[in-house]
Amino acid sequence: MDEQKLARGIGWLSLAIGLSLVISPTPGTRAFGMGDRPTLGRLMGARDLVVGTGLLRGKETKTWLMARGINDALDAALILVGMVSGAFPRDRAPVWFALATSFSVASLLLARRVR
Repeated sequence: MDEQKLARGIGWLSLAIGLSLVISPTPGTRAFGMGDRPTLGRLMGARDLVVGTGLLRGKETKTWLMARGINDALDAALILVGMVSGAFPRDRAPVWFALATSFSVASLLLARRVR
């Protein structure tokens, strides 16, 4: 497995998600089970743009993968708290909670393998 290629793929995915959230945040937050929260979507998008850019630069890949993993863990926690408190609609939130958790684990495991 080529860890650097995987990291670049995650970087491109981060850029795509970040750009879509910055340009059109409400459909993104609705899709992620967070309801109509455009400011939250833009903040998450800006964060993803930074992490994606860091990963694509190819320097400090391990650090940027750890940042990606931490970001996804924070997203999972945010979704869980919003779901439990009733702040987020419960129709899509459980799926996105599971995905964010999985992406977090995958990024952190990949970070351990990168030199």
